[in-house]
Amino acid sequence: MTDLVSRLETRTRQLLLLHKRRQEECIQLERRLQEAAEKIQNLESENKKLQENYAHLKMAKYLDMADDDMKQMRGRISKMVRDIDRCIAMLKTTE
Repeated sequence: MTDLVSRLETRTRQLLLLHKRRQEECIQLERRLQEAAEKIQNLESENKKLQENYAHLKMAKYLDMADDDMKQMRGRISKMVRDIDRCIAMLKTTE
């Protein structure tokens, strides 16, 4: 009978030790989960900032292209005005 009690005590100690190990593992896993959640939150925040920067860059490029178009349009108008002035000058000299 004492042998049975002794084995029961040994087995109980083993189970308690195993339970303690599992609790420690659980705590470690919870920490890792929390760290992963924080990392995900940081990455989502960084992603949002990068998307905003990309949108700003797209807008800046669009505005830059619009400026280039305006410059080209002004150049064309200036050329047309010069051509018209030349034509007027030619008409005046032929009179």
